[in-house]
Amino acid sequence: MRVLEQLLRRGEVDKDRQRDITLPASRIPGYPLRNAEQASEFHAGLKLAEERGAVRVEWRKHHEGHELERLRLLDARTLADVLGLPFLPDRVNTVFEGINSEALPQWCRDCLEQMEVAWRRGKSIYGLSLHDSERLPPLVKALGVLAGGALSESLDYRQFGARYLGDSKATKAIDRPLAALFRQHWGMKTISDKDVMRSLNILPLSHPVLMRGPMKVGVNEPDLSVDIQPYLGVADRWLATVALTRKPDYVLTIENLSSFNEYTEGVQDGGVVLYTGGYPTRAFQRFYQKVVTQASVPLYHWGDTDPHGFLILKILQQQVPDAEVEPHLMDRPDGAPYSASKLRELTRIAPVNPSVDALIARVIERGVGLVEQEEVRALPPSNGNL
Repeated sequence: MRVLEQLLRRGEVDKDRQRDITLPASRIPGYPLRNAEQASEFHAGLKLAEERGAVRVEWRKHHEGHELERLRLLDARTLADVLGLPFLPDRVNTVFEGINSEALPQWCRDCLEQMEVAWRRGKSIYGLSLHDSERLPPLVKALGVLAGGALSESLDYRQFGARYLGDSKATKAIDRPLAALFRQHWGMKTISDKDVMRSLNILPLSHPVLMRGPMKVGVNEPDLSVDIQPYLGVADRWLATVALTRKPDYVLTIENLSSFNEYTEGVQDGGVVLYTGGYPTRAFQRFYQKVVTQASVPLYHWGDTDPHGFLILKILQQQVPDAEVEPHLMDRPDGAPYSASKLRELTRIAPVNPSVDALIARVIERGVGLVEQEEVRALPPSNGNL
């Protein structure tokens, strides 16, 4: 029951309160309930919690049993049991019982104690809340490695994660709280997360942008052609020098590497083909905007048909509001069913543009169409968007 859960959340973070926690009936949305059956069920739920000693139900004078005056919280832990919900202090205890901080310097232990206190109060600190508790173990591991000083050699995020945290993807998940902790320790409030990580000798992994089409890169004299088979990789710092050599037939972005490889090996035409590397980086977004503005040709995106694939398309569309990015090979009525959660995610993506919005609406209506991009054979837009 949402009303009792609201009382619980207040009670479990305010253990040392001086005054009782109450909820007036006037603050319960829709109360008093006009539907007699609903009102009876609602009051029965309150009575059960009262009988267990979790709350006291206080009625309006002369309306006992029918019209509520207020609810008064008596025992938050008992209320959690009644509702079948985990009790916040117990969740915090479980998290920190699994953390061994004895080998860490005192400043790290102090920060962890601050975090435990904040979580017991239902608050965030250093960019983490109890909802992020799965990030705490790798964060403590990272502190164990870095608290004594920066790494002796530069490592990228994936290298540091793989070598010290047991997961190549873990560094990205903890870079913000890690930076916040060291920023506090160093007393340098204005230093950015990126600069903190660089000071620790941990650098973001920079991927080249893979591309093919009628373009050139101004790396040296003469310029280097990008119109080669199958493609060319261009480092971020050279993206600003990329320019079209002639008007392409289209611009196509591709989400996944294996599909990009298949496309650039098997399709030879006058289109610009770009690999987004999954979710496009800021550098790629700026580059995409520049190429599309120069080209003024049809735009397509080919990606997975899960919500993340459509989200990537939306990000690309946002870079070029005066054009329309068409989904390519992403309407798959023969695909697998979407889960209820994925369908809900899809509903939150629109609006993108008329073509994408119409496709998302069809997908939601039929409930199927989920495929990984690699399942689909690479075809150019002239064959893939009939």
